[in-house]
Amino acid sequence: MASLTHRAAYATWWSALEIASRYGVQLLVLAILARLLVPADFGLIAMLQVFTSVAVLLVDSGFGMALVQKQDTSDDDETTVLLSGLGISILAGIALWLVAPAIAHFYSQPLLTPLTRLLLFVLPLSALAAVPDALLTQRLDFRSRANAEIFASLGSGSLAVLLAWHGFGVWSLAWQSIMAIGVRATLLWLYSHWRPRGRFCISSFRRLFAFGSYMLMANLLNTLSIRMQSLLIGRLFDSRALGYYTIAQNTQQAPAQFMSNVLNRVGLPVFSTVADQPAKLIGALRLSLRVAIFVFVPCMLGMAMIAKPLIVVLYGPRWMPAAPLLSILAAAAMFWPLHVLNLAAIGARGRSDLFFKLEVAKRAISIVLIVIASFHSVLAVAWAVLISSLCAVVINTWYSKKLLGYGIVAQLGDQLGTLALSAVAALIGWLVLHYAQGVKFDFLFAIVAAAATYIAGAIISRQRALRDLAELMRALYHGNPASSSLTEK
Repeated sequence: MASLTHRAAYATWWSALEIASRYGVQLLVLAILARLLVPADFGLIAMLQVFTSVAVLLVDSGFGMALVQKQDTSDDDETTVLLSGLGISILAGIALWLVAPAIAHFYSQPLLTPLTRLLLFVLPLSALAAVPDALLTQRLDFRSRANAEIFASLGSGSLAVLLAWHGFGVWSLAWQSIMAIGVRATLLWLYSHWRPRGRFCISSFRRLFAFGSYMLMANLLNTLSIRMQSLLIGRLFDSRALGYYTIAQNTQQAPAQFMSNVLNRVGLPVFSTVADQPAKLIGALRLSLRVAIFVFVPCMLGMAMIAKPLIVVLYGPRWMPAAPLLSILAAAAMFWPLHVLNLAAIGARGRSDLFFKLEVAKRAISIVLIVIASFHSVLAVAWAVLISSLCAVVINTWYSKKLLGYGIVAQLGDQLGTLALSAVAALIGWLVLHYAQGVKFDFLFAIVAAAATYIAGAIISRQRALRDLAELMRALYHGNPASSSLTEK
């Protein structure tokens, strides 16, 4: 267990560094591009992501997660995933090329036809990255992934800013997407040292797809639920309104996806190593939730609190309509660690069928709420996302109760101290922000006051999550595997 703890701590550090660097660069680039481009440019790209995101998921078909979960993959398994992905990318690319005019007609945006056909290049590049990406994740080698992501983000971001500066408008965003996946795929091949040595094998395809198919369908439902927001806003309103929503969504997703990706990448491979030992799996899940919730909930509440000044500072005054959207979407992401870690624990047990059932239930609720809300206003769509997220907390913990005896009541009970402290800190921050209106950098004073309240409260009340976090940081700093544990003591 000590060895596993050390590997998990090391993997968490490099995965966090990789994703933080990527989202940090992306947020910086987004802030620059928001001043060079207009809201409609972001809206046009968001319209296309409804279709390209689905196509990328089809290319992967859940094979990447299947390789991670399987642990002991063969040459035939890996080559089968590569060839399957490339084949699907060609078919999906042809389909999108043909329907590009229909997409443009649906949104009444003729420019979407050539944009769609340019973005098709992300499909084969995604297929090339799939196996090296999965193998590095399987090995918990997030240092190599960090390098690949950082260089990809820097290169693509620099290109986008250069193109936007020279007046290429929305095309700068399209080329950013292509270059990002291209550089990333190239570096993943170099760092993984993987080369296809096997052959396409029907038995490997069937075995991996048996797990991956459920993950594919679950991810498709999740993506459709998220992209449904863009589709309906783009169709019922306009590209400008969608641009505001996209900026709010991207800003909220920077910390949310950071946490989600770290927990997903480390959670599934680490949980998989103790999947046949329920007591250890419960301990790992409990500890992971405690630390993740302790860090993440106050961050998202803080973002919701300072949404207005944050939008102005990052993107400029013309993006102010995105501020109320950001407040609601940030609150909606507050319990993201509960979603991610419960699903990772279920996936580690090899129950991708249950993963799929959960996604069906969640997305059915989400899609219905979003469709209804879209006929009212863009703000109503954000509220629908918040309500859907709260419903998903109950649904995601259902099978954790059935399989592990650790359901929503126990999980939230473990977090009561953190949730109470977060609420008090957010209230203090809001009061400072409210009464310091007009003071320069008032939002910074609010952040400091809220953070001081939260940390002081955690120390005074001797929050176990704070001790767990301190032990994890010591393990990362000293490289001492005995300094923390993945299981409850």
